[in-house]
Amino acid sequence: MEDVPYARILREGWLLVLIVALLGAGGAYGIAKLLPETYASTSTLMLQVDSKEASLFERNQFSLARIRSYPELVDSPEVIAGIRSDLHLSAADYSDRDLRKMVSADNTTDTVLLVVRAEAPTAQLSAAIANAAAAHLSKLIQSTENSDADERYQVNLTVVLPAVEPLAPVSPQTLAIVGLGLIVGLAVGGIVAVYRTVTNRNVITISDVRRLVGIRVVGRIPRRRRWRRSDDEDESVAFDETVANLGVLGGSDLSSVLVLTASDDAIGQAERSGLAAAFAAAGRTVTILETRATSDAAAETRSLAEVLDGEDVDAAVGEAAGRQFADPLPVAAAALQDALPALRSTLRAHVDVVVVVVDAASVAVVRELVDDATGVVVAVRSGSTAASALSALITKLSFVDVHPLGVVLTGTARHASGVVTETWRDAVPVGAAGTGAAARP
Repeated sequence: MEDVPYARILREGWLLVLIVALLGAGGAYGIAKLLPETYASTSTLMLQVDSKEASLFERNQFSLARIRSYPELVDSPEVIAGIRSDLHLSAADYSDRDLRKMVSADNTTDTVLLVVRAEAPTAQLSAAIANAAAAHLSKLIQSTENSDADERYQVNLTVVLPAVEPLAPVSPQTLAIVGLGLIVGLAVGGIVAVYRTVTNRNVITISDVRRLVGIRVVGRIPRRRRWRRSDDEDESVAFDETVANLGVLGGSDLSSVLVLTASDDAIGQAERSGLAAAFAAAGRTVTILETRATSDAAAETRSLAEVLDGEDVDAAVGEAAGRQFADPLPVAAAALQDALPALRSTLRAHVDVVVVVVDAASVAVVRELVDDATGVVVAVRSGSTAASALSALITKLSFVDVHPLGVVLTGTARHASGVVTETWRDAVPVGAAGTGAAARP
């Protein structure tokens, strides 16, 4: 079983995890704000027992024994009726059952203190109910415990700490709910990130290329971000490195580069222009022939179909240096197979390097163009090109005895570091019968 690539999951999925976590926290905050608020207030009473006959110890024992039974009386009919009368609460809005749920009482262990607690939708109402319940509970206890027939003990339940309006609700606990939402979001985001990375069948990194086809990567072009000028410098460095690597692998007699696209978006106008600029920076004149249909061609691009048809070939060749040839519609395969090799040979006499871009289906055209001075490169778009498409293309090339110099990986993440030549030592060329072809010497 293949190990889970935790470093890759973190590298590719941290933004997703962060977004889902923030969404979870935001959703939890919204839910917390939709829940009804509950305020709680407490009123504290103290039991005092007077007796002319009992000692202090006996009075203390009597107090502790009696106060344990008082919390059960807080929702008695007398107390509930007193609350309703004092606060003028209607039975339609607050039934007896509702009021009983709102009040409670508790005796602190081994003390003569009785704490009456009230919960209500507003701070003012909770304090009012707690004070009313304490007052009427005190009256109920005194009327029940004190009797003219038995004057040994006189019981007084006095409010010592009246309830005040609370500053904040006791529920919902917004901070706890938001924290729970954040944790759930992190968990869900992590699961999605792991699933997305493990089940992703697209080529993303250099490691993917090596694992799939076992050939080296000659260039890694970062994804363009239009709002940052520093990206232009990064791209220039990447294209310069790619051109330098092609020179190392193809040798000094390299006069043509054949770029096969493993997917439609593997090479675009930005990459074509970047290659042209890199060759120019290296002191070599270049012409780019785009055989695929393209809608993003530069304004100065000339029609490849017209040149292949023989229209004004001399003028086109004479000004071919630094120019791109492309069309919005695909050029017929027959025209490419018949006329493209001759056009490239003519261009070689006027420019240092001719770059020809063809799609993966044009294997017959590739076979006509490959010679000792031609370097074959496979273009792959990071995160877009399917792994199966890359494997299939390399396999087809091996059947026609075409051995790529390597792969150009476009649209890579900006945080990718290091030079691609550091990864060449790990590349394991596969024989012609395998999924990849051996690199050119």
